[in-house]
Amino acid sequence: MFEAVLLGLMQGLTEFLPVSSSGHLVVLQHFLGFEEHSVSFDIAVHLGTILSILTVYRKAVAELLSEAMSCVGIARNFILMVILGNVPTAMIGLGLKSVFLEMFQSLEVVGVCFIITGTLLLATRGTKSEGQANKDFVDFSGMTPIKWWQAIVIGVAQGFAISPGISRSGSTIAAGLLLGLPRKTAALYSFMLSIPAIGGATILQIKDLAGSGSTLWGPLAVGTLVAYMAGVFGLLAILKVIRGGRLEIFTIYLWILGPFILFR
Repeated sequence: MFEAVLLGLMQGLTEFLPVSSSGHLVVLQHFLGFEEHSVSFDIAVHLGTILSILTVYRKAVAELLSEAMSCVGIARNFILMVILGNVPTAMIGLGLKSVFLEMFQSLEVVGVCFIITGTLLLATRGTKSEGQANKDFVDFSGMTPIKWWQAIVIGVAQGFAISPGISRSGSTIAAGLLLGLPRKTAALYSFMLSIPAIGGATILQIKDLAGSGSTLWGPLAVGTLVAYMAGVFGLLAILKVIRGGRLEIFTIYLWILGPFILFR
C-alpha cells in the first residue's frame, strides 16, 4: 500500500511536470529497492492520469466533441492532427520496443536523458507568445490551427520520449513552442496527444494482465486515486508555468539530478 501511494504520487506528478515520469519511477525503484510493479498497477496509474486530463480539460473536450460533429474548422483540424501526431509515435514505439526496454535497465541512460530534457526545456526560453499570460488554458477558445508537419514533428518527439528520462510533456510542448505554436495551443495539443498514446500503451498491457495471477485490488485502487489527484495538481501547475512562459525553471533540477545519477 505504501508503494502504491508513493508510485501513484510520482506517476501523477511527473506525467505532466516536464521531468519524465518513467525516469523518476526507474530511479525511485532503484534507490528505494522496490520490486518492479505489476502490469495491472501500470494500467491503474495510467488510467488515473488519463482521468486527470479529462477532468482539467473537461471544458475543452466538451467543446471539441460538440464542434467535431460538424467536422469543420479548428475542431476538424485538431482531431486530425492528434491522429496524425500519434502515427510516428506508434511507429517509433513498436519499432524500437526492444531498445527502449534495454534503456529502462540502465540508470546511466536515465541520467543522460534527464540532461537532454533539461537542455530541451532551456531551448524554449527564447520563444515568445504574446497575449498568452492572461488566457484561460483549459478551454478551446483561441486555438491556432496545427500544420501537418508540426503534428508529425511533435509526434516524433513524443515517440522518443518513451526513453526513460525524456519527458513526454516536456518534449512535445517544447517541440510545439520551437515550431512556433502559441503556448496555449502547444499545451493543449500535447496533453490531448497523450490520451491515445497512453491509452494505446495501456491497451497493449491489458493482454499481459489476462495471464497474471491474483490482483491486489486495494493497492490498485489507491494507486489510481493518488495518480489521479496528483495528476490534476501536476497538470494545473504545469499549465500555470507554461502560461508564464517559464518551462526552463525545471532545467536546473534536471541538470542536477542527471549528473548525480551518472556520478553517484
